[in-house]
Amino acid sequence: MNDNIRTIIINKLLELIPSYRKPVDYLSEILDISKDSAYRRLKGKMSFHFEELVILSEELGFSLDEFVAMKAWNRKVVIDLNIDKDPERGFLEKMQMYKKDADNRLLDKSSSSMLALNYIPAELCVHHEKLFKFSYYIWLNWKHRSFQKLKYYELEISPELEKLRKDIDLSTRLIENNTFILDPNVFLSTLNMVHYFYDMGLISGEDKKDIKEEFRSILDSIEKKMRTEALDIEIKTFFYISILNLDVNSGYYVWNGNIASSFSLYFFNRIVISKPEICEAHKEWFLALKQNSILISGSNEAAQAVYLKKQRDYINLL
Repeated sequence: MNDNIRTIIINKLLELIPSYRKPVDYLSEILDISKDSAYRRLKGKMSFHFEELVILSEELGFSLDEFVAMKAWNRKVVIDLNIDKDPERGFLEKMQMYKKDADNRLLDKSSSSMLALNYIPAELCVHHEKLFKFSYYIWLNWKHRSFQKLKYYELEISPELEKLRKDIDLSTRLIENNTFILDPNVFLSTLNMVHYFYDMGLISGEDKKDIKEEFRSILDSIEKKMRTEALDIEIKTFFYISILNLDVNSGYYVWNGNIASSFSLYFFNRIVISKPEICEAHKEWFLALKQNSILISGSNEAAQAVYLKKQRDYINLL
């Protein structure tokens, strides 16, 4: 770790650790390390691990981008790894942030996005009640190690969260100028998760059937959008099939003079970057990816049919 960054981290921690606590004791307790290890970190003889900084950022209320982006011209990298001790609240806050992002895009009719998807993200699940609940269920399973005792059908969506889902559903349907580059197996990983929880006895056969129908509804919506664009002189949404397998979900966004790139780890956990040089490089990657993809919006009905049949076969196997 760069000595300058290490010094800034140490000074920040010393500033935020409660004055009535000895810093060495505090770090030893919070990070579950020996006092000697805590002492070596505070003296700059040993670097803090990334996971330790995530824990401390949550405990002391600072943002990791204060360390990642040290200079004004290098801003801004936001590492959105939520480790909220209240997962229900954490999920709600993620959704609220997504609603804010959608509203910002709606204010600028010239805004645009390019998305490369190798799985169905939680953002797209807001249009489907059962799939949204499944996204929430997975989130809670990852956040609560003892949560697996609760079955899917026992999970209740709070009125506040359900209202937010419906609001986002309405807002995002109005957003235009989107380009989707889809992995050849975009439905497979999410379907495998449904199958896993079903095999564990946590999802009933009836729930699996309902989720299966909503996957079909997503495909129907995509197909309708593809066909509609063929009749539209001014196409607003483009769908591509990537010839190559995509490693992660990522997005490039332009709105109201702003640009940002995001890389998703799972569902709403993302790394968001707005440094122009990095965003421009990401944009160039998207343009290169499009050259290795097949446009299936408004044309190439044969490619559409093959791709949609493949995804429907995956769904039928669930």
